Amino acid sequence: MYHLGMALVEVEAVSKSYPRRVGLRAELRTVVEDVSLTIEPGETLGLVGESGSGKTTLARMILGLVAPTRGSIRVEGTDVARATPSELRALRRQMQPVFQDPYAALNPRMKVLDIVTEPWAIHGVEPGMKKSRTALRAYAAELLAQVGLDNSALSRYPHEFSGGQRQRINIARALALRPRLLILDEPVSALDVSVGAQIVNLLRDLQREHGLTYLFISHSMPLVRYLSTRIAVMERGRLVETGEAEALCSAPREAYTRQLLAATPELPAGAA
Repeated sequence: MYHLGMALVEVEAVSKSYPRRVGLRAELRTVVEDVSLTIEPGETLGLVGESGSGKTTLARMILGLVAPTRGSIRVEGTDVARATPSELRALRRQMQPVFQDPYAALNPRMKVLDIVTEPWAIHGVEPGMKKSRTALRAYAAELLAQVGLDNSALSRYPHEFSGGQRQRINIARALALRPRLLILDEPVSALDVSVGAQIVNLLRDLQREHGLTYLFISHSMPLVRYLSTRIAVMERGRLVETGEAEALCSAPREAYTRQLLAATPELPAGAA
């Protein structure tokens, strides 16, 4: 049961291992090891690390797409791995992903109207919403307006849009169920720097408007610093450092964190 004042997400001593074959032997490869962290309502937790550090695997466990080998993950007080189908369905209304590749995330055979309204087809409309096709089209147009697209997009297909526009469509779809938590997995890494900066600023505006909580995953420390309240640094599956964003970036304790800060350029002026 979720109570006011409780962390929205609680990750406790979580590990994830996969079997692999090495020559004639079978062994376990651990990709996340003994990670504990919390995500508080309304904050942005930046999860940063190089490719292969376990960031996406951890995100998939929070979403309930992958079960942890050890440890527990609770969202709104419910253990995700032990949730009943109805509990998991309710949780998935409250947490929605936005993935890295805006091209692969959209079905090329579906019009934008069907893409944006798909969550309602799967989970049902929110209380008080009308179910008619005309009403759903109007709701979808409102979502597109929130991400900076006009309603002419509804009748078009994904291939007719740029990468930045496609990511805006992905965000609109993620907002359809009015979730509390968005899990943003490298949402701008496939975009040009200037377009990515526009998306990051859009995410900041949406968070203020809707009171959203973000788990923002990236390999770019300056980007995470700009958007995040707190930062968690992962290296080779382990959590090596956490702290308030400005404090951690100004005085990192770990050499790996200092490497990440030195390895990525600052954001363009338009993002600040």
